[in-house]
Amino acid sequence: MTNPLPADPPRVPVAEGVPAGWHRLHPLTPVVRAGSRLFALVAVLAVIALANQRQDSSEIVTDLVVIALALSGGFISWLVTRWQVTDGVLRIDTGLIRRDSRRFPLSQVQAIDVVQSGLARILGLAELQLRVAGGDASRGGRLAWLRLADAERLRAELLAYSTAARAIQAVPAGTGGPADAPLASAVAVDPIAAGPGTGAIPASAATPEQQLFRVRSGQLAVAIALSRPGAIAFAVVAAVTAFVAVTGKTAATATFLPTAIGIAATVWRWFNGEYGTTVTAAPDGLRLNSGLIQTTAETIRPGRIQAVRLVEPLAWRPFGWCRLEVDVAGPRVRRESRGESGRLRALIPVGTKADAMQMLGVVLTSQPMPDKPVPRRVRFKAPLEYHFLAFGSDDNYVVSSDGRVTRTTTWIPLEKVQSVRWVQGPVQRWLRLSSVRLDVAGKRVTGAIEDRADAEARDLLMRLPDLARAARARAA
Repeated sequence: MTNPLPADPPRVPVAEGVPAGWHRLHPLTPVVRAGSRLFALVAVLAVIALANQRQDSSEIVTDLVVIALALSGGFISWLVTRWQVTDGVLRIDTGLIRRDSRRFPLSQVQAIDVVQSGLARILGLAELQLRVAGGDASRGGRLAWLRLADAERLRAELLAYSTAARAIQAVPAGTGGPADAPLASAVAVDPIAAGPGTGAIPASAATPEQQLFRVRSGQLAVAIALSRPGAIAFAVVAAVTAFVAVTGKTAATATFLPTAIGIAATVWRWFNGEYGTTVTAAPDGLRLNSGLIQTTAETIRPGRIQAVRLVEPLAWRPFGWCRLEVDVAGPRVRRESRGESGRLRALIPVGTKADAMQMLGVVLTSQPMPDKPVPRRVRFKAPLEYHFLAFGSDDNYVVSSDGRVTRTTTWIPLEKVQSVRWVQGPVQRWLRLSSVRLDVAGKRVTGAIEDRADAEARDLLMRLPDLARAARARAA
């Protein structure tokens, strides 16, 4: 009896829509890259010129040389940068003295975002940002800059290739699965057609896009004004006004200027980043578009959500407003500030509770609620908060709630749990209480089941790893 021949390896489809060979970025790339630096440099030179009040021709020539040098660096970078797609890999080569050649397997690409800065929007250009599994923003692929139409077309082609490549890797060849199917054969469930509460994100190329939410600009502005940065800004303005009214010295207000600039920048980044946020159910996932000056088109693909959080600040609750955030695998954007890195991606920057519940039905397969309160003795440890401390769970999620001033409800998918910790502080030890923490890969959200009875906490510590293991097996 002869041994059967080994199965052929999976066939990798060809990204037919991507032109072959090496390509360069758009010729206006140096202008966009040097845009902000150039504006700052021109502003500095203008201030120096005004301070001197007189400039001879040699000084003007020197200023022009400085500006030319600032632009030449971007031109050289554009000249030595090229990219191509070959054998299922996006290759980006750059560098003049020190060459940098990067390879990004498209089968590992989790999302591709389209980003436009203010100057890029004027010039009709856009940047592609690739989110690769296990990578951070500095390791992600960037094609900056391309024509907007070319960037959107290339994004669609690369995502289609990435979806088919992952399907081929998942099913061996010769089994009649996706490995033996054409490139456009990947089909998944549409949550709109399947009905609410399915928690599936659409992935069928034939499924039309459907808008799920759009933020109201006026509501967003009022919500920011009622937030902590808004309250701090109001306090600073009130303090400066009172100081000027009492002392009559307007020049002394310069001491408040750095604080005012920092607060204004924080409020502006928040408003600019979440202005016009639109969530759409698209074939490749949940598509988010946002931004006033700098726009971002981001796609949250199935399996990237590490946690979901519903936030209800005290000042918003009289209006029935809330905020729905998701913690997504990998960072949101490059060069984000520390304050922005601590803020999650908002599916609903501000909306009603009904909006949040509808969105939860799309991103979660089930919606357990925190219906198990803490023991009454917790009031000695947290007298103002213990009414809101609760948790709940099912076979797919663990949900917990806490907070008095800002009420927070967090859903953690059990399949994403990487570790379970048992925590007990000195006050908890005295009250025979313990907490259980669930860690996920997102690193920005930790599931916290706070202040449970010792016996219950130890039981959770024993059961949750088995539930997480079973959830991962079902998701595989």
